[in-house]
Amino acid sequence: MPDHSQVAPTIDWPTLLTAQHARFDADGHLLDFGDASAELHTTLGDGGIMPLPALGVIRVVGDDAAAFLQAQLSQGVTDQEVTESRLAGLCNPKGRLLAIFRVLRLDHDDFLLITHASLLEGLVKRLRMYVLRSRVALQDFTPHAALCGVTGTGGVAVTEATGTLPQGTGTVVHAGDTSVVNLGGEPERFLVIAHARDIHGLWEALTRGSRPVTPSAWELLAIRAGEPAVAAATSERFVPQQVNLELIGGVSFSKGCYPGQEVVARMHYRGTPSRRMFGLTAPEGGDVPLPGDSVLTVDGASAGEVVRAVAGPAGVEALAVLRVAYRDRQDLRLGGQPAGFAQLPYPVPMPESDEDAAEES
Repeated sequence: MPDHSQVAPTIDWPTLLTAQHARFDADGHLLDFGDASAELHTTLGDGGIMPLPALGVIRVVGDDAAAFLQAQLSQGVTDQEVTESRLAGLCNPKGRLLAIFRVLRLDHDDFLLITHASLLEGLVKRLRMYVLRSRVALQDFTPHAALCGVTGTGGVAVTEATGTLPQGTGTVVHAGDTSVVNLGGEPERFLVIAHARDIHGLWEALTRGSRPVTPSAWELLAIRAGEPAVAAATSERFVPQQVNLELIGGVSFSKGCYPGQEVVARMHYRGTPSRRMFGLTAPEGGDVPLPGDSVLTVDGASAGEVVRAVAGPAGVEALAVLRVAYRDRQDLRLGGQPAGFAQLPYPVPMPESDEDAAEES
């Protein structure tokens, strides 16, 4: 993806999506394409294409880009190939997550970090504090990049539009200035990162072969995949293990130092953390909680915090960090409704007893 940052326009999603009857809220956030419920069912069945304007991109370029990121992130990047993507956390010195990135390597000295757009301004400023004499340039690349999620027929449409599709979870293919990441899951998900100047033609090509659907469908699939996210409300709230980041490849315990590494390593070697991320569901009729909202017991005591949540086909589906002692509780409430546990697609280690759980700093 060559540097066109001086000429690339900011993407006007409302204008681009008007032809597909997109609906936006008062703040300009994309809601759906007329029927969110039907679009969720479409995604889980035939699949679809989801614009993802809530995601943003940091571009890190320079001779020292790999070494710089190696010293900042919880996962190694110096040995990362251009054909793979990785998850990595950025922590504060206390080991608390400031962000979780999807890391792409475009070239030996060129990386993209994908995360929530609302965090980018602060993240770029923070990372620049550590540049010092490193030959590295950091840029909020969001105005110059367009991100879409695809599943099912959307994958076929991507193949027709770009001529290629990555095979295998975590793999990446590059077609000109467009990158496609295979995120795996069921149904299989693909993340498309295109240059802003190409998105109009690419979007037209994609929607000829698949239906545009609500971005909430992407959130639903990420929740079902057990993938954590850090939002503005939860920045600096969680240690990586509390959101299961090490269980899905986002932490290396052998890569060397990074901010917060001592805290993360100490928790790893002391044993199972006292708080872990669990899947939760609640029936229709309640509010969809926001990141950072409390999960409560029936008597109003706090049992944990919401990581991410969405209105699913049959009610609220969420990921939440709870004390492991609450893992068998039947009296939890989410968004004002009784909450049940949903199994995550990977095993989560539990202590043999509550006394064995390691307390976090």
